[in-house]
Amino acid sequence: MRALVGLLWLVTLTACSQIDPPERESWPEQTIGPQSPTANLDNACVADFDPNVDYFPNKTEFAYSTQLSVEYHQHYKRVRFKPNANTGEQIEFLLVQCGTPLPKQAKHVPVIQVPIQRLIAGNASVLGALAELDIVDRLYGTHNTRGVTVPAVQQRIKQGLVHDMWGYGHASIEQAMSVEADVYLSFYSAYPAGNMHPRLWELGVTAVPQADHHETHPLGRAEWIKLLALMTNRENNAEAIFNQRVERYHALQALVADVSNRPKVMAGYLSSRASFETFAQQNQKAQLIRDAGGEFIFAHQGAGSLIFLPFESVYAGAHQADVWLGTMTGQKDKNALISANPLHGWFQSVENDQVYAWDRDYTGAWASPFQDQSMTHPERQLAEVIAVLHPERLTLAEPEWQFLRQLP
Repeated sequence: MRALVGLLWLVTLTACSQIDPPERESWPEQTIGPQSPTANLDNACVADFDPNVDYFPNKTEFAYSTQLSVEYHQHYKRVRFKPNANTGEQIEFLLVQCGTPLPKQAKHVPVIQVPIQRLIAGNASVLGALAELDIVDRLYGTHNTRGVTVPAVQQRIKQGLVHDMWGYGHASIEQAMSVEADVYLSFYSAYPAGNMHPRLWELGVTAVPQADHHETHPLGRAEWIKLLALMTNRENNAEAIFNQRVERYHALQALVADVSNRPKVMAGYLSSRASFETFAQQNQKAQLIRDAGGEFIFAHQGAGSLIFLPFESVYAGAHQADVWLGTMTGQKDKNALISANPLHGWFQSVENDQVYAWDRDYTGAWASPFQDQSMTHPERQLAEVIAVLHPERLTLAEPEWQFLRQLP
């Protein structure tokens, strides 16, 4: 079996065409002196290292993420990732200010010099965050250049500066190596055999697992913008953006905090004849429904973003659900959803025209604003779900809908 896996990776390595990496320019060196700088160096290295100087006056912390933590030192940051997916893995990284010495660390701990210059996004969800932090110029690869909806990233793709990594989440290793990126953000699967980061490490590519989809709270998912900020020394920017979203989210949550009627909500779709794909009770999507004044009716525990349940158990608990919030992507209408699997038509929410998909402005190949812009906008998601579940508390004009679409 191991030999077969190795053969498959070899085929992957040899089947792709070589990318000529763009020329790299070093960051300029900046003299700091004996006092701490007034701001983090987001486009320069230190010219005169002093061990007594704090080179990160702008700091951040993770208040909602249950997977990420950061510890600051004078000239480096220690980031720890402990996935909610029960893989038994715990990973840490050292982010070292360029122009300063490498600290002592265990051999297995990857070291990344910051601010980074080149990034590959192995999953689309961070693309909107890159634009918000104004670091799209650091992006050199993404998993599917045809599926991007972020205008700044689209423009960079048109300029030929972003390479297609061929594959959703698990891109070609050779392509990743060819770009010579400082960091490859690797989609993190709950199934260890499907994760790419260990093999990238073996080949000298610094892969950082990306698991925003496994967070337990929408604000925890949004907080992954801070990971990008940590790698680019833009903590101040991320803090300002995130705090604004938190304030708006809590204000919206307060609108429905006292509702007595909580509509029953189902989510997912039949991915095979008898298997229903959805998410677990402790996942951030379920929390979003609760915060919007709804009741997520599937009882499977955990934070998993992808679970499979027998259709019989789903039907028993959900056939009378008030709303179907998040069904199969790319279905034109309810008839198309039923054509995909006739069992979809068995639910009351279909009969009552209460079926929604997170695919507004879908253009095919998983391309929609929800895929690459929703991570940092939990407040917009919450507003749309409240407008569906409790229109008496909040109504939205047509231009205000960005992610949810009602199936006609």
